[in-house]
Amino acid sequence: MENPTVLIVEDELITAVSIEELLQEEDYNIIGIARDAVTALRLCNQAAAPPAVVICDINIKGTVQGTELAGQLKELYGCEIIFLTAYADAKTLQAAFTKDPVMYVVKPYTDVQVLVALQMAFHKIYNKEKTFVQNGLDLTEREKEIALLVAQGMSSKQVARKLTISIETVKTHRRRMLQKNNISSFPHLVYLMNKEA
Repeated sequence: MENPTVLIVEDELITAVSIEELLQEEDYNIIGIARDAVTALRLCNQAAAPPAVVICDINIKGTVQGTELAGQLKELYGCEIIFLTAYADAKTLQAAFTKDPVMYVVKPYTDVQVLVALQMAFHKIYNKEKTFVQNGLDLTEREKEIALLVAQGMSSKQVARKLTISIETVKTHRRRMLQKNNISSFPHLVYLMNKEA
């Protein structure tokens, strides 16, 4: 998988945009934000590549609910689903669980919860692809430290604060790790690190 593509299905625009900004900051490729099923399906059809992961609210605009849409997207594109919702009642949970989501994140959520859910989704994808590195990863101690913090769901900003370095330094380290190991995305690097551990 070249680029970790994500579709955001969320009818609260403020929430959708804040997720989009967080993920773009972490180098995820966002194919769009959809407020309803019709828009979600249109975005997937128009995208250069279908989404690998869909972050999907359960209560969305229109006649098709998020759980039903998630089932359609999974069937059409084989994508992994992360449900993001304010509802945790038995009926909603049951409907969600039938779609075999990677994670069910209840609002209000934290950035860490969203990033960890994405790590898990991509881990599942890479596991199916059975990807590995022949001779192990080439990482310095500092790069390992940064990669482990990202694997725990920290954003680049949080990593920079924790290690008292600039965000640009974190991003430079992240780019260098991918380049020298010939890996196209950070979730893939984290997956391979977990495999080596």
